Amino acid sequence: MPVYKYKSLEEAEKHLRELLPSDPLVRLRNLEELLSVLQPPKRIARGVFRFKTLAEANRHRKAIFD
Repeated sequence: MPVYKYKSLEEAEKHLRELLPSDPLVRLRNLEELLSVLQPPKRIARGVFRFKTLAEANRHRKAIFD
């Protein structure tokens, strides 16, 4: 990634506007991609679990994911 030097803040802001896409949907998609990378991965319980009741399954799910 190149390093740019500016003599004033106005010059840097002008260059930033040139670097950013002008379409708001493209900017939103780029932001969404960044946020998806930054969020922690979802925890997944590995294996197969058998439960006798639905209440027992719900207790297990809450214990693992909460």
